[in-house]
Amino acid sequence: MKKYYVLEVSDESAAEFPDGYNYNDKHSSSALRSYIHENRDFPSFIPKLSQTIYDDPEFNKLNDFIFGPIEKFCVSRRVKEVLEQFNLPKHKFYPVDVFMPTKFLGIIKTQKKVNAQYFAFNFDFFYITNNEHWINYEKTELKKDHLGINQTEHIFLNKNFDKSLDFFELRYSWMTYVSEELMNKLIEIGATGLMFSEINERQYKVKRPNPKITWE
Repeated sequence: MKKYYVLEVSDESAAEFPDGYNYNDKHSSSALRSYIHENRDFPSFIPKLSQTIYDDPEFNKLNDFIFGPIEKFCVSRRVKEVLEQFNLPKHKFYPVDVFMPTKFLGIIKTQKKVNAQYFAFNFDFFYITNNEHWINYEKTELKKDHLGINQTEHIFLNKNFDKSLDFFELRYSWMTYVSEELMNKLIEIGATGLMFSEINERQYKVKRPNPKITWE
């Protein structure tokens, strides 16, 4: 069986929707999200997606993975080409316009589109690909948090889990999981803006569930 690791995107390349982005456009990011929630599938239209890198020097690197409002991940063309070599869940790649703020005499003058191709790697494990049947609820102990949301510190996965996948997410976890083979390929190409860790290794002051996982 494959070994899996947690993939997280760093915020050293962080973005937001550009000024003037039309959230109400019928092809906007919110329209895409609403369509998926209502129809449990991807739409036939191509969404209009764009984001602007922050001006803050701490967060304005142009990495292969950009942390921002684009769902699920905003990735460079070379990362897209790597992902396409692996076994992924049902997904779509949508083009994303990425802008960088430009300055003149220390004052932001305009936003300039970067000379590189970026894509939204969009997938869904709740509305489109429901993988709840992977979880052994007889062993996975759920407790409600102060908001009444189910949480667990240990997920047990049963024989329904698709062991051929190189990329997946789970209910009750905020993490994204990648196979060792995919991780190694991303490291090999020197992909920037991401970090890897063992499952359950990294925990957070602000709770972001990263439970243990046991495969049966």
